Amino acid sequence: MITVFKNKKSVLMTYSFNTLFLIKLTLCFSCVSLYLMRRMYKYKRCPRCNTKNQYNQFKCTECGLIFSRVENGSNKIAKELILAGKKNETIKAPGFPKDVKKSKFLLLCGFLGLFGAHNFYVGRYFKAIFQLIIGLLSVVMTFLSSYISNIDFIMSYVFLPIAIDGLFWAFDFVDAIFNKYRIPVAVDFSEGKELLNKGNK
Repeated sequence: MITVFKNKKSVLMTYSFNTLFLIKLTLCFSCVSLYLMRRMYKYKRCPRCNTKNQYNQFKCTECGLIFSRVENGSNKIAKELILAGKKNETIKAPGFPKDVKKSKFLLLCGFLGLFGAHNFYVGRYFKAIFQLIIGLLSVVMTFLSSYISNIDFIMSYVFLPIAIDGLFWAFDFVDAIFNKYRIPVAVDFSEGKELLNKGNK
């Protein structure tokens, strides 16, 4: 039985919020499934050159990066380097360095993640600005949808930015829970540079 509402605005708002909830729920389950599939492969990638390495290796076979140095890397120094235009001197490594609190990151991602707050916190500024723009656009379009009865406009200009922003948010949150989110760190990889120079000779 189809219930007919006299107020078109309440119909559109109810439809919007229900659809948004289903989109986020689907994205969360998809992210968990993808993560479990990734765990089936018994290798890890070097955060610097993206080369496949066995889990028990202590350094990369391609660039010579010592993985223990990545664990002791500094996100604070990496953010300073990024702001100074020296992004090439940093690497994005999965996990949380010592100067980044996982609990704070998860709180920012959970409550303000749609606006990129967690990415501002760790220094991923380009992604953070993109999420901030999309998040603000989603809020504006959701507000305007209550005054517009055109369902095609709502589907195209309201749900699309919400879906894009929700996709980024869901992947970031799931990766952070399982320590797979890639955070910029400053690492002393001088030995890796020497190995690369030897290989180029």
